[in-house]
Amino acid sequence: MKIGQFVGQFFKDIFFCGLDIGSQKVKACLGQVKDSNNLELLAVYEVDTRGFRDASVNDISAFSACIGSALDAVAKKAQVRFRDVYLGVGGDLVETRVSRAVIPLAERGNKVITPADVREARRQARLLGVRLDEDVLCDFVQQFRVDDVNIALNPVGLCGRKLEVEVMLVVAGNTRLRNITKAVKQAGFEVGNTFFNGQALADTVLSMQQKTDGIVLVDVGARSTQAMIFKEGLLKHYVKAATGCQEMTQGIADALNIGPDLAEDVKRSYVRVRDDKTMLKNDEILIKKDQAFVPVQRSVLSEAIEPQVVRLVEMIRGAVEASGYGNQLKGGMMMVGGGALLPGFLERVEGNLGMPVALGRGIAGLNNASSYCVCTSVAELAYKGSHRYQFDTRTAKDWMDAWKMKAEEICNEYF
Repeated sequence: MKIGQFVGQFFKDIFFCGLDIGSQKVKACLGQVKDSNNLELLAVYEVDTRGFRDASVNDISAFSACIGSALDAVAKKAQVRFRDVYLGVGGDLVETRVSRAVIPLAERGNKVITPADVREARRQARLLGVRLDEDVLCDFVQQFRVDDVNIALNPVGLCGRKLEVEVMLVVAGNTRLRNITKAVKQAGFEVGNTFFNGQALADTVLSMQQKTDGIVLVDVGARSTQAMIFKEGLLKHYVKAATGCQEMTQGIADALNIGPDLAEDVKRSYVRVRDDKTMLKNDEILIKKDQAFVPVQRSVLSEAIEPQVVRLVEMIRGAVEASGYGNQLKGGMMMVGGGALLPGFLERVEGNLGMPVALGRGIAGLNNASSYCVCTSVAELAYKGSHRYQFDTRTAKDWMDAWKMKAEEICNEYF
């Protein structure tokens, strides 16, 4: 019998709301704890981003109203009330850098490395790599080194005199984060925690087996695209580029001499990425322009986005090649984000890179689930980090094993 069946009922955090702050859209989703392994999706909603430009708040009233309308909409759809919101941030809001730290384990002789030693080494790496005006959102371990020579994926249980860790820090300016938090509070909600988009996606969309075998996770956003390469269960390479699907929209707007809103509708409804091996049918579509319908050949739309498609494909190719793991990624590639939904884009990437490419996980009852992947992943990550999840998933034996491990850790540390 699981302890959560008795204790879990005393926790009030049964609703988890994820909020994705994007340069073009603010997306919100609300999930309810269904059982120990599932967070049932109740509602999603998106609004145009207002009061937020160049990765910072420039009109807190407009931004707060924007956030409030998205959160109020999911609450109304689900017919529930909630207060805590979990933020997902990425793109130009975050920066990455590599940090290293070394901690001594014993003055003389060797010592068995414990989880506490690993936590202390990572804590030191975070302190050494962050500036005073920044907050660390997360750290990705890239490797451990024991006594300068022994590279280990998991050093717990090994003997050594000192432990070195190399991590990739994801940081954000604390002033920018505080302004976003203030806008959420002004809308009548509280920020429960803030997550890096890439961390949320990696922890919920990918399995540990996929990370071990090797896989590329690509998130195609409106103004930025990020690629994360995993191997041996660790993040080995990360690339962020200031290019996204909004440039495709602008290409259509320039080619047809129409506004960006209409160009976005045209892109979603009619555009297909050109395949190098087959020719697209050169049929015509009708687009409303200046109170009249104008015929446009479909091939014109494909040509309008071609430069941006080539740039994205080359960016992904460069990330894979720079990682040095191009031929060792058994899991292929997984793509998420609104840009991944563009017809023909996944096939184009697969043909050019020569590896299998799949769309991010689907969600029952939700169309275009990939475009909501960040906010749903943030909500799920928030649940997995909650006390309720610990009680929901652990059996009595699990708790006994955890206490036994903690006792062994204390004995190894002090005796």
